[in-house]
Amino acid sequence: MTETPSGPDASANGGTLAEDAGLAAERERLSRQLRDTRMQLAMTQARLSALEQSATMKFGRTIANAAKKPWPRGALLPRDLYKLWKDRGAPKSGAQNAATALASAQLADLKGTGGRFLSALTAPGALSLADPALALAGAGAGGAASGSGLVITGAISALGCATLAPDAVVHPLLPHDADLVVEGTGADLVLIQASALLPGAPWAYATDPSAADRGRRLARMIVMARALGKPVVLVRDVSATLMPGIGWLASSCDAVVDGGLGVQLARFNPVGVTSARATAPVYAGARDPREAPAVRALLDALTGDPASDGASAGAGVRLTGARPWRSLPALYRDHAVFVTASATQGLEQAASGAQVIGPLGSGLDAATVRGQLEAARGARPLSLGEIRVRLRDIFTADATPARLAALMRAAGLPADLVSGRRVAVLTTVADAAQADRLSAAVLAQRLRPAEVIVAVADPATVSAVRNTLGKLAGHGLRVQVTAAEPASLAGLEWARPLARLATSPWLAPWAVDGGQPDSYLLDLACARECAQADAVGFGTGEYEFARWLDQPALVRADLMHPGGPAAGDWGSHGLRLFTVTAQLTGR
Repeated sequence: MTETPSGPDASANGGTLAEDAGLAAERERLSRQLRDTRMQLAMTQARLSALEQSATMKFGRTIANAAKKPWPRGALLPRDLYKLWKDRGAPKSGAQNAATALASAQLADLKGTGGRFLSALTAPGALSLADPALALAGAGAGGAASGSGLVITGAISALGCATLAPDAVVHPLLPHDADLVVEGTGADLVLIQASALLPGAPWAYATDPSAADRGRRLARMIVMARALGKPVVLVRDVSATLMPGIGWLASSCDAVVDGGLGVQLARFNPVGVTSARATAPVYAGARDPREAPAVRALLDALTGDPASDGASAGAGVRLTGARPWRSLPALYRDHAVFVTASATQGLEQAASGAQVIGPLGSGLDAATVRGQLEAARGARPLSLGEIRVRLRDIFTADATPARLAALMRAAGLPADLVSGRRVAVLTTVADAAQADRLSAAVLAQRLRPAEVIVAVADPATVSAVRNTLGKLAGHGLRVQVTAAEPASLAGLEWARPLARLATSPWLAPWAVDGGQPDSYLLDLACARECAQADAVGFGTGEYEFARWLDQPALVRADLMHPGGPAAGDWGSHGLRLFTVTAQLTGR
């Protein structure tokens, strides 16, 4: 053990440490003050340069020179004025905007005084148990986000954090320290949500000229992200009429993406829906005062608004009124039929198992809407089989991971950072003919795996099998072929040696010639994403949680590593196990 010093030496040592700490704090304070002063000086110089090269200044200087020297400057005055008019739209070399001046000042300050970026000393994506995004999403430290390879920071709303947290590590920033904290997050992407700049949010009015201080802080955050080499993406998820000053922000970002962050299936899913749901049509939310006239008239008639002349003819749609965003998934799962005027809301309701009529204003006339309402009133709620068919399309095109992959491409980042859908197929084959059938089945999948790990019992056929599976590598799949003894172990034990060769976070044991349909992996991945489960398998329950799995089909990779718990003990370890029926997957 290390002895604690005592006596006079200890007090002297403690005094020295206290003095050193005080000097360090004062040095840091003076360093920050010097940095701010240099930044202000650089921005002032940029504004002065812009003023000197402005058209007004040049015009006044030209007139003054002509007045001082009527000959020859006075004779050349028309030519000089024409040149000023001709060059009025050309970019001025000295007219740098405030963000550019701030960037150059900050970089010069860091280079000149030996300052260090916090990102060089911070582990990327370090996840804190107190991370606000995890609290907003209702996920624990063991959730999906803890194993994600994508780290996002920026001006993100509370709803945006809850949407992104299951698929990424999210660090929302606040205006007072955003330019400094963005260094320490180790983020891959800086995201700015337009909805996070609306009134009521910490970044409210950041694009409004009247809130110059908050806009300057947003610009400093963008500057720091650029200095760190991190792409900045603006997500315009609100109408342009609500943010008239967003133009300068869009031009400052590396990419601009219209639309929201997609449907988060971890929140909007049919898990727990029953056949006893009410089939009376419902309009979720409050009426928008900015509705189009045709939509307003139709909704007035459908909801029985007394101000509508045709209220009695089509009334019957109930208004729920405004609801907090956290309560919307439960509301959607409790009702079987919804009328909506928003395409995004319609996708969330469909993912929750409801039949959606609309969106109104997309070309549906009043007669068609009323006909669909009458049919829905007399029909039973959608079955889980019918819901799963719709879920496949939402999972592929409109879910949050699909939208994040599009954001990655727009920002120039590798799409495999969104790792929640990377699946490795584990299987054994006997010969090249069986390997050829495996290739055809894998390429036919609507959700193709990222890897195919194959064990061959006969070492003499390894080369032939590898050549046959070469076509998978041509489609971007990683193929690993290894020689192994015949699979004689029970359950999933045969797949554990192959799991060590996989790099994907999810593993799918595959039975060659098992007759898997093209939606096999898609259904498993969709169920896993809805339930945020550790393993998905086949059973008698459709979209239900279970205590054990008789036939695991999609498993978290670390559960399959050698030395991990046996498949029959996963439930006793507190893991989330989920089942789907084999009939609906075509097996």
